[in-house]
Amino acid sequence: MPKLSDTMEEGTIVEWKKSSGDDVHKGDVLAEVESDKATFDLEAEDDGKLEILVEKGVPAKIGAAIARIGEGAPAKAEKAEAAAPEKAEPQPAKASTKAKPQAETTEPEAAGPEAAEPEAAEPETAEAEPASQEASQAPPPPASKRQPAPESDGQDTRDVRASPLAKRIAEEMGVDLSRVSGTGPEGRIVKEDVIAAAGSTKKERRRTDPQPAPTGPDVELIAPNRMQATIARRMAESKSTVPDFTVTVEARVDEAVRLRQQLKDSVPGAEKVTMTDMLMRACALALRKFPEVNTSWVDGKFQRKRSINIGLAVPPSEGLGLLVPVVHDVDRKDLIQISIESRQVIERARSGRPGEHDLSGGTFSISNLGMYGVDEFTAIINPPEAAILAVGAIKDAAVVENGSLVAGKLMRMTLTVDHRVFYGATAAQFMAEVKRLIENPVTLVVPAG
Repeated sequence: MPKLSDTMEEGTIVEWKKSSGDDVHKGDVLAEVESDKATFDLEAEDDGKLEILVEKGVPAKIGAAIARIGEGAPAKAEKAEAAAPEKAEPQPAKASTKAKPQAETTEPEAAGPEAAEPEAAEPETAEAEPASQEASQAPPPPASKRQPAPESDGQDTRDVRASPLAKRIAEEMGVDLSRVSGTGPEGRIVKEDVIAAAGSTKKERRRTDPQPAPTGPDVELIAPNRMQATIARRMAESKSTVPDFTVTVEARVDEAVRLRQQLKDSVPGAEKVTMTDMLMRACALALRKFPEVNTSWVDGKFQRKRSINIGLAVPPSEGLGLLVPVVHDVDRKDLIQISIESRQVIERARSGRPGEHDLSGGTFSISNLGMYGVDEFTAIINPPEAAILAVGAIKDAAVVENGSLVAGKLMRMTLTVDHRVFYGATAAQFMAEVKRLIENPVTLVVPAG
């Protein structure tokens, strides 16, 4: 069982795509595996016959053997195994690092612990979404939120080709899967197909049926899925164990806004550069100058990271919780590279199909709620990192310039700091450097070195 994120402790086989005794080849998808944050494909690492060791629905710890691939006929009688020992060393399966093709989404301007760029918050077209055992056992939503199931043609929905999440959403929304056309591989029904079908049903019923009055208990108990439970535990752990403090600065970003528009208008590949991309570049350069901030407190010791990997908090989507996809080695990439990679990791994460390293290895995080009109806020540190930057809205304001009042664009940024790792003076110097860079954005377009 591979580890796909820093918080993943175990995974569960959602579906085996092959059976014991099947001949498999390197790169074949063997199974669909659910982690605490996403569902991913498990690929064969070698050619041979497959022996399944962990059945569907059974959790397995990270590093535990869930299948073997080798020569001979595995999973046969013990007599056969004794007579013909394996000739080749069994090879473990490995997680796919290839994200399935995603539909183009609009630029993710920024992301926050509860929100991301409005365009990015639109439903993506994804081939499959993660499903959780806990979520599948959760009580159904109130009757006022459920749509009555249309009459079935008698086909058993368990026989319909659909992703686990699509089946769960269909059950909750009262959608008959036998009447839904799938847009996934080989006609497989995915989440978007179910939502579209439910929307069509709602529109049709609005023309003829009055809205029913709310029914049921005043309080509804909803069990969290695996990912939501993990997030709750880690956030509570962060607030109860990390002695944190905050530092806030206000930056004038007129030049940054102007430069971003110039890049979009005149530089190929820069059409989707966002303020968050510029902040990532600014933070990466500041982290290089103040390596204390790029450090973690682990088991009573400082772990200073050589790589500068920045996580972007993105909002929950259907069936998912808060995600923090990571762009690696940000200080060694230019602004356009950062923009492209940040969009890619966000799209893969929100589709429920992250790459092998998309959700791990972060050394610093950025959370942006500015697009929702939030002036400033305090973000919770994402352990084991030592700091997270919370970004507010860009607002027009009267500012003093050379003794006169002029119109300007201001943006507030708040750094939450693990006081065990570094102190107030370092935090203030780091924020002053981020402010200097974002107020002089020409420094951000200099080629990375």
